[in-house]
Amino acid sequence: MPEQATLLKQMVDKRLSCVHKMREIRSKAFEEKRDLTGEEKRQWDEWDAEAEVIDTHLQAELGTGKRQLAAEQTAAAILGQPSRESFAGMQQLPGMTFEQEAAEFRKIATGPRGEGIELSWPTTFERRMLGNPLYEYRALTDASVPLPTSFIHQLYTYLVDTSSIRQAGATVISTTTGESILVPRSTAEGAALWTAEGAALTAGDPTIGSITLSSRKCGKIIQVSKELATDVGFDLIGYLAQSAGRNIGILTNAAYVSGTGTTQPVGLLTQATSNNVTGAAGAGGLVGLPTATGGDYGVDYFVNLYHAILPQYRPRASWMMLDTTIKGVRKLKDTLGRYLWEPSLQAGVPDTIMGKPVYANPAFPTYGANTVGVIAFGDFSAYYIRDLTPLRFERSDEYAFNTDQISFRALMRTDGNLVDQQAFALYKCPAT
Repeated sequence: MPEQATLLKQMVDKRLSCVHKMREIRSKAFEEKRDLTGEEKRQWDEWDAEAEVIDTHLQAELGTGKRQLAAEQTAAAILGQPSRESFAGMQQLPGMTFEQEAAEFRKIATGPRGEGIELSWPTTFERRMLGNPLYEYRALTDASVPLPTSFIHQLYTYLVDTSSIRQAGATVISTTTGESILVPRSTAEGAALWTAEGAALTAGDPTIGSITLSSRKCGKIIQVSKELATDVGFDLIGYLAQSAGRNIGILTNAAYVSGTGTTQPVGLLTQATSNNVTGAAGAGGLVGLPTATGGDYGVDYFVNLYHAILPQYRPRASWMMLDTTIKGVRKLKDTLGRYLWEPSLQAGVPDTIMGKPVYANPAFPTYGANTVGVIAFGDFSAYYIRDLTPLRFERSDEYAFNTDQISFRALMRTDGNLVDQQAFALYKCPAT
């Protein structure tokens, strides 16, 4: 477990520090051909005692780890599930550098069959993390520091780049265990009341609900030839990270948008049904945003969407739609001929509509009769994504044995759901 590995490393480092200080004292006395002074003897005894205490804790921690592994193996045997030792060569590799990961992947590509590694999600992005028991802490980063180029960072970067929901600021929770977690939400609250002196207040009970985030599994199998995998000049790390991250990102993004909740996350458009804004009939062949002078302009519908969500959500709200929808929206003008679209003048900063960022999402629906969710506006932090760490990455020689290819399997467990429907408004196309 990453927590145990971190604790053991801290203990070992502390013990090495004590031993190093003791050696410095002994070396100095030896060079000066003398015994230890009283002060040196006191320091020696103090560090020696501290090293002894650390030794005791190390043995206890190792014993705890062995007992926990034995308990897991016993439970796995009873339940008929594979234990941790059943994956040959499986290693926990927290905080590896790019060079270390490259070396480990070379071992997997050229070593014995069935090997794999487990990789924890990076903490260089701001992420809410839940530990055990479920305490929360945040891992923050300085935006001016370039991201490391290790495998897991490359994979996560590709995953975010292909998931517009994550880009738009969805709340991401990471856990190290896969049991379901409940995210509470208040659907109604008792109102505060004015009262006279000495008069009793009327109680008002809030209505508390919750959403459940489980751990849906998805994966990607990547095959490379034996020659390609063992070729030192081939960037195996970059290729595996790009292929796994991009494909898993595309798959999960589609589920975050319109997932059914059965073996996949519950999609944003599946849940955000309270604040639909329906276009006027007679919008033309596209059944999209009307531009005729007889009714509301297309620009007016963006104003309606903007004011369809609670004011508290607007400061962090964004727009999201299909790229072909964006193409049409960029042409919309108000009655004075001014474009609704506001291009960004800074690289890396999204264009805006009414001052709010716009994100293109290939999983969104296109214009069509009665289609809901062609355009979404809201606070994407109200959509919760749960990631289970570590990511499993394994190798098989048998899967494509007849073609002399090595198969790499990336497995990710995630889930998603919307906490508050009032955080979003969706545009619904008219019937004609």
